[in-house]
Amino acid sequence: MTELAHRAGWWRRFFAWWYELLLLIPVLLLAGALFQGVFQLLTQVPVDQISQLPWARNLSFGWLLVVMFGYFAWCWKRGGQTLAMKTWRLKLVALEDGGPLSWRAVSIRFLVCLICFAPVVPLWVEVRVDHSWLPWAQMSLAWCVIPFAWAWFDGDKQFLHDRLAGTRLVFAPKKPRQNQQEPAQA
Repeated sequence: MTELAHRAGWWRRFFAWWYELLLLIPVLLLAGALFQGVFQLLTQVPVDQISQLPWARNLSFGWLLVVMFGYFAWCWKRGGQTLAMKTWRLKLVALEDGGPLSWRAVSIRFLVCLICFAPVVPLWVEVRVDHSWLPWAQMSLAWCVIPFAWAWFDGDKQFLHDRLAGTRLVFAPKKPRQNQQEPAQA
């Protein structure tokens, strides 16, 4: 089989991305709750006042970035798959040899993904406070399309973050189950 036969399809990667987003939300909610609980214990600042402190908001944001990087780095380095990637039978491998990722590749991939997808979040948060931002938030979704559009037109069908990090998402078919018992000899 050729390398191209193993490449994951565009739609499979697209839907895995959406599933990844759904799975990332609870991870970030738990991390945020942990931050607030520990912050309140250490500073005695009431939870409802934490958001009023700019340095606390920045610290919380930094904590969430560290948690996100930790989650993705651990999954990508450990076996090349997050839970969503396992579900959609995708595996992240190094482009040059198909092996495990280096820390450099993991860091570049995370950073480029962050640049592509993170700018949308503050606008949608602002919409909750001031509905006049809704048209701008809706237009910001076009920014999220950039990696997918890149893959559509890229000669190798790579996402922008995979192209820059030197990684590739490949199709990981199910492994056949191995029976515990040997078949009877006739």
